[in-house]
Amino acid sequence: MMRAIFAFLGIIMLACPVVGHELAVYTVIVNSEGPQPGDIPDGALKEGDAAWFWMKDSTENATLIIELSKGDNVHTSPVLYYECELDENGTKVNEDCENRYDFYFNQSYAAGVWDIDFKTYVDGELNKTSSGSVDIEEDHHGASDSHGEHLTAKDYALILAMISLIVIVILLAQILDEESSEEE
Repeated sequence: MMRAIFAFLGIIMLACPVVGHELAVYTVIVNSEGPQPGDIPDGALKEGDAAWFWMKDSTENATLIIELSKGDNVHTSPVLYYECELDENGTKVNEDCENRYDFYFNQSYAAGVWDIDFKTYVDGELNKTSSGSVDIEEDHHGASDSHGEHLTAKDYALILAMISLIVIVILLAQILDEESSEEE
């Protein structure tokens, strides 16, 4: 019985997930007044997170191109349209027509400040340019690094919960042992 309990505890300890952040998505709407919000708040995104840019400018014949850059690392969206024509089944008539650009900040090189340019074209000519930025934080997956990061309250709560679980299992094992000894 005791071996089974310790084997169970071992499995629980090995199966504990790595403490990290849940991946997040931040949405930016680009309408006739420009991007809303223009700057993504500091601390809102970490490596691995995404920003979704929606073209919602209903100006006639308007299109949008978004450019994200950090140093020499530049990413450009496809041409974004306010709406895409659909057939009677709800399928896009033009597969290249997009009204949203999803950008995922890579786990390995995304930390730092990214500049964002929003270029609105009307009838194929550049009509308006807006700029913004986002500061992407490193994702440490909850592990301490050489800079001596400290455990968070969530880390302490997880450790306390695991210790409590172990103590409860040991106490239950002792109670069961005593009951089986008394029966013999």
